Amino acid sequence: MLSRLLNIFNYSILSITVSIYTMLKSLIILFFTVSIFSSAEDIVDRIIIPKTLITLDASNVDSDAVMVRGSRIHAVGQKDTLIKQFPNANVDYSFIDDVIIPGFIEHHIHPLLAAITMNSEIVAIDDWVLPGKSSIGVRDRDGYIKRIRALEDSLEDKETPLVSWGFHHYFHGKLTKDDLDNISSERPILIIHRSFHEFIMNSKALELFGIKKEDLKNLTLEEQKLANIEQGHFSERGLVVVMPKIMKYLAAPERLINGLEITEKYIQEQGVTLIANPGAMYNKDIQNVKNYVLGDIDTPFKSLFIPSALYMLEHLDAAELLEKTEDLIQWGGGKVQYLPNQIKLFTDGAMYSQNMVLRDGYIDGHKGTWLMEEKIFEDVFKIYWDAGYQIHIHQNGDAGLDRILDIVDKNNLRNPREDHRTTIVHFGYSAIDQIDRIKQLGLIVSANPYYVTALSDLYSKVGVGYERSQEMVRLGDVARANIPLSLHSDMPMAPASPLALMHAAVNRVNYANKVAGPNQRISALTALMGVTLNAAYTINLEEDYGSISVGKYANFTVLSDSPLEVDPLEIKDIQVKGTIVEGRIFSKK
Repeated sequence: MLSRLLNIFNYSILSITVSIYTMLKSLIILFFTVSIFSSAEDIVDRIIIPKTLITLDASNVDSDAVMVRGSRIHAVGQKDTLIKQFPNANVDYSFIDDVIIPGFIEHHIHPLLAAITMNSEIVAIDDWVLPGKSSIGVRDRDGYIKRIRALEDSLEDKETPLVSWGFHHYFHGKLTKDDLDNISSERPILIIHRSFHEFIMNSKALELFGIKKEDLKNLTLEEQKLANIEQGHFSERGLVVVMPKIMKYLAAPERLINGLEITEKYIQEQGVTLIANPGAMYNKDIQNVKNYVLGDIDTPFKSLFIPSALYMLEHLDAAELLEKTEDLIQWGGGKVQYLPNQIKLFTDGAMYSQNMVLRDGYIDGHKGTWLMEEKIFEDVFKIYWDAGYQIHIHQNGDAGLDRILDIVDKNNLRNPREDHRTTIVHFGYSAIDQIDRIKQLGLIVSANPYYVTALSDLYSKVGVGYERSQEMVRLGDVARANIPLSLHSDMPMAPASPLALMHAAVNRVNYANKVAGPNQRISALTALMGVTLNAAYTINLEEDYGSISVGKYANFTVLSDSPLEVDPLEIKDIQVKGTIVEGRIFSKK
């Protein structure tokens, strides 16, 4: 569904940005070439000596220093031994009060959605601390309306639209055009749901974006239920017809570039040294803008993209998928690259909207949603399986997980593959009997543990029920089965903070300040692996990233304290003091 919403943007508005990108791309490439040659000629070995070195490498577990040569790790060991072994190396004591760990990897983030949402006024159920601004979470209707009203009052020019992201109807109650008109009948107000699948507008916003009843005349009866112009509420397929008009404003070049720059700085401040975007959009103009902002030499992390077959199917026949997927390798630029032989598929719907598909249904009787029809899902999976691709599959309900397990089992019997690493993405709800199947079929898990923090208490009471919601994101069972496990944010669905993700997975403390499913907690070491070495494994890059090992890229995150030694409840409070990315120091505090 989201593919339709985003791929129908009128990207003619990005012509200025694309032109800039076209002019600068050759300069970026030239800059990289010059930088590579100059660093190769002027390599200076550097022995870095921190207070604590956590390598996550069994062969270097007692090491206390690392020697970097260019962009790679050249040696790891005891500081006295390295100093004697490499007498001409510079000895760097600037990290002597710090903890150095393998560089954090955020292997599932959506830069475009993050750019749009982080560039808006955030009024969400949780706290967001961004470069230059912060927002304290609000989880009740009165508090939400009060906050929106205060934001409206703070804007002087009544023609300036108020755009806010983070609204969640399960916490904030129903929101309509009339509610927003009561806040302001003069200023356009656009509210973006936390899921990005629902928009609510006041009368002035409908007028600003030119949304009229005739825009809805071609909708089906089912779609008309999701496009309520009287209430100013548009969701899912009902949002499709009006989205291009809204995006002319939200995706205007200056807003999009500014949002990407905010997102870039935010990611850096969380200590992230590598990101991946499974499910990248099939739109070259948007990709060019991402390359323009994230691809330059001073971006403090590398960005890796994985295509979405769902998005591509909006433009292509299934027979064209494989060829066009391979063409996407050329879509990167600078520090932005597409990963070869990896693809994203989808089963069931969004967790925040309770659109996941559950075996035993919902206690209030509503139904979940399939994002890919079963026959299409099976056909597309077979195409990529037979081509040897690693397949990442969005899943939130246990019925969605059954669909994944069945399709892997069927195809592996037909065409056996070793180390296929089919990845279960998000892993919202699952059943205990599915864990053994995951293990036996050779799948891996990429989980969003923040679901537990934000949703386990509410969903225990609304929609799903207590027993299932206490066991959501059952990481403890996965870890005990020795299934490869990584953690991600799916930003903006969670903060792209590996420390926050670790904290959520280790403690499972929800908004009610209760531990949800104590037996599903994992150790700090398992969680740290989930945002470093196992995160690299999830995108098939563990040979180059994820641990402090000889030959890997010199990607390190610099912390004030060790997440393996602090009280587990203090993991999220550890200070990120900087990063080292491919041997280059960024933001040392």
